[in-house]
Amino acid sequence: MAIIHELSPHLADLIAAGEVVERPASVAKELVENAIDAGATRITVEIENGGISYLRIADNGCGIAAEDAPIAFRRHATSKLRTEEDLNKIGTLGFRGEALAAISSVTRIDLFTRQADAIAGLHLHLEAGQIKTCEEAGCPVGTTMVVRDLFYNTPARMKFLKKDFTEAGYILGVVQHAALSHPEIGFTMIRDGKQVFTTDGRGKLIAPVFAVFGKEMTDSMLPVPKTEHQNMTVTGYIVKPHLGRPNRGMQHFFVNGRYVKSKLMQAAMEEAYRNAMITGKYPSGAVFLELPLNSVDVNVHPAKTEVKFSQEKPVFEAVYIACKNALAAGDNIPLLTHQEKPAPTPAPREDNLSAAQQQIAVPVSPPATAHEALPREEKNAPPPIEDFFVAVPPRAVRPQRPIESDTAAAPMQPYQSAPGFAPRRVDPALLQPLREEAEPVQAPPEQALAAMPAVPAEKQEPAVQTITGGARVIGECFHTYLIAEDADGLILIDKHAAHERMLFNKLRRESVIPSQELLTPAVVELTAEQAAVLREQLNELLQAGFDVDPFGENSFAVRSAPAYLDFGDIPAVISELAEKTLTSRAPVPDRLDDLIHMVACKAAIKAGKATSLTELQDLCDRVLSDEDVRSCPHGRPTTVRLTKYELDKLFKRVNQ
Repeated sequence: MAIIHELSPHLADLIAAGEVVERPASVAKELVENAIDAGATRITVEIENGGISYLRIADNGCGIAAEDAPIAFRRHATSKLRTEEDLNKIGTLGFRGEALAAISSVTRIDLFTRQADAIAGLHLHLEAGQIKTCEEAGCPVGTTMVVRDLFYNTPARMKFLKKDFTEAGYILGVVQHAALSHPEIGFTMIRDGKQVFTTDGRGKLIAPVFAVFGKEMTDSMLPVPKTEHQNMTVTGYIVKPHLGRPNRGMQHFFVNGRYVKSKLMQAAMEEAYRNAMITGKYPSGAVFLELPLNSVDVNVHPAKTEVKFSQEKPVFEAVYIACKNALAAGDNIPLLTHQEKPAPTPAPREDNLSAAQQQIAVPVSPPATAHEALPREEKNAPPPIEDFFVAVPPRAVRPQRPIESDTAAAPMQPYQSAPGFAPRRVDPALLQPLREEAEPVQAPPEQALAAMPAVPAEKQEPAVQTITGGARVIGECFHTYLIAEDADGLILIDKHAAHERMLFNKLRRESVIPSQELLTPAVVELTAEQAAVLREQLNELLQAGFDVDPFGENSFAVRSAPAYLDFGDIPAVISELAEKTLTSRAPVPDRLDDLIHMVACKAAIKAGKATSLTELQDLCDRVLSDEDVRSCPHGRPTTVRLTKYELDKLFKRVNQ
C-alpha cells in the first residue's frame, strides 16, 4: 500500500493559508498591498468585530479585467512576475500569487471590480476557495474586496484569535504602516461604523507622521534630510533625544516602500543617539531607505516583513549618517508648549508626599532649622525612626496640640509650619536677661571644658555590632551604594535595589493597593498594537490601583494611580506594561506581578540621590534584618559583603 500520496488542492490551500493568514490583520495587509500595487490613490478599510466577521478593502486603482478575476484566486497566479530574473528585482509589494488563494480558502469573499474602460463591472462570490457566483454588476472604477467569516471552515484556528478590539488594533497598525510608506495615497479606516484613522494623500510625509505619532510627538520631531550614501537614499523623521521611550514600539523602518522589521536599521538608528539619550530609553521615528532592487531580497519571510541586504555595512552607514546629521542639525532643546490645564509639576520628594507615599518612602530627616549654623558635631541628631513604613504626617498639617498657656513652650516639631501660619512675636525686652546670661565666662580652658554638659549616651557613636541587625553605616559612594561595617567586615548595599525589593514585597502582600485620584488625568500615547493589548488589561490595572479609560484611538487617560507613584512616572509605567504584554504570553498572575514590580521600581529611591546618614542607617537595618531582601525583583543582588579577612589579604596583612 502506498504511503506517500498527493494532497488534495483544498487541503493544500488550507496549509498555505496557515502560512499567510494568521489573523484578520494578515488579510488586511495582503489586500492593502494589492490595492497599492494597483495604483490606487484612495484606499478605505472598514471592519466589524475586529475584522473577523467583516472586512472591506476598497480602492480606486486600475481594477481587474473580467477574464482575469477568476484566475486571480488560483494558487501561484500573479501579474507581477514573469521570469526568474524578476525575482532579483522585486519592486511590488506582492509577488508570490498565493495571498488571494489562501484568503479565499478560509473565508467567504465578495469581489467587485471594474476597469476604467469597461462599461460594467464584475461580481464574484467565493466560499472556501470555490466560485459560487460570477456576474456583471454596477460598481465604481477600482476594486472592492469584502471578506466575511474568517476561519469559518477551520474553527480550530478561531481559538487563537484575540478579542475584537485587539485584532482591530493590529489592523490599524497595518493601515498606519501603509500610510507612512505611501503618503501620496489617502487612507481611511472605519471600525464598527466609526472613522478612526485618515490621511489626506497629498504626498507630504508629515501628514501621515502626524496621524500616526500624534501632535505632541510630531512637534518634537526632527526631519531627516535626504541623505545619499553609496547609491542609497535615507529620509524620514526622528524624535529629539529628550523624548526617549521605554521600548521600541514607535520605531518604523521601510525599505523601498515596504514596512520591515530590521535589526540592522534599528541598531544604526540607536547608535546615532549614543551619548545623547538616557541609557535604557529608545528613540522613535520613521526611517525610509531606498536602494537598488537587486541589493535587497524580500522573499525571506512568509509575511514579507523581513528582508536580507546583499551588503549590510553600507546600509548601516547610510542610516547612521542620516540620523546623526538630523540630530546635529536640529534643535534638540525640549519644546515647551502652552497647555490650557498645566500638568502638575511634582514637588521635591521630601517636601510634598501623599500619606501613602510617606508609608513607603525612606525616612527623611527633619527640615533645616536655625541650629544648622552650628558645627556638625554640635547638632542634635534626629530621633531614630521606629518603623520604616510608619505613616508620617504631611508637612502642611499644623500640629493639633492644645496650648496650656501663652508662656508654655511648645516642643520642637520636625516639620515646617503650614503656609500662612505666623509664629507668635516675642518682646525683645524679654530676651535681654538671656543675652546677659549668655556673656562668655572668662575661665581657664580646663574649667570651660569641665563645665560643658556631658554628651548623652544615646548620642554617642553606636558600637560596631554584628550583621544580625546592628551594622554601623559609614556613608555612601556615588550616591548609589550604602557602605556599612560590622565585626566581620564591610557591607555594600544597592539603595535602589534594596528599596525596590522592600516595596515589591509589601505591595504583593497588600490585598488592595491604595490609589489616589489625580487632579489632572495623565494622558498616555501608545502604538495601535500596544493600545489594543492594553484594553485587555484594564481589570488588572484596576487591581493594581490604576483607573484607566480610553481617551481617543490610541490614547488612555489615567485618572487614578497608586499613591506611591509620582505623576511623572505614570506614563512610563503604562507604556512599559503595554509593551511587555504585547511581547509576553505570561499568565494573569505573572502580569500582575510585572505591574507591581514596575510600580515598586518607579517608587523606590533613585540611584544617584543623596541620602542622609539617618536614612542610610534605617535602610541598612531593615535590609539586613529581612531575609527576603537579598535580591531585587530583577534578580540583581542587593547586598555584597567584603570580609575583614579579604581586606587584610588585599593589603598583604595576612599570608595568602
